[in-house]
Amino acid sequence: MDKRYTGLRIIGTIYKVLGIIAGVITILVVLSICATSILGGAFLNNLSNQLGGETSGAGLLSGVFGGLVVGLFAIINGGGIAVTLYALGEGIYLFLAMEENTRAITDAAQEVTKPGSKPDPEFKLRKVLTLHLGKVLRIAEI
Repeated sequence: MDKRYTGLRIIGTIYKVLGIIAGVITILVVLSICATSILGGAFLNNLSNQLGGETSGAGLLSGVFGGLVVGLFAIINGGGIAVTLYALGEGIYLFLAMEENTRAITDAAQEVTKPGSKPDPEFKLRKVLTLHLGKVLRIAEI
């Protein structure tokens, strides 16, 4: 069966790839936010100790807490964008698979009901369509 709508297939693939890229970038950004916050908190704690202040680790604790809060927001937003892009690409492929399956069923129905075909006395279907993963497999008999 011929593949139609090449442009939509390309667009669906682009959306899926962009979703994966957005997911990877989100993970890298969240890791860098957490690392930067922890290192910044440790630096502020060390600087405070050098200047004579006694913080008992408050700078490090605030850096870790701030990094986790900002990282959580970043992973929710970036993850939402990544999932949305990937789902949009999958949706395009879903519509293409529905079109292929509908076309295959229509072709099979036209083949069975074409003029001059004789009905089988045992009422067996000679052609059965099995739709699996967007591919149409024809089976000879039941």
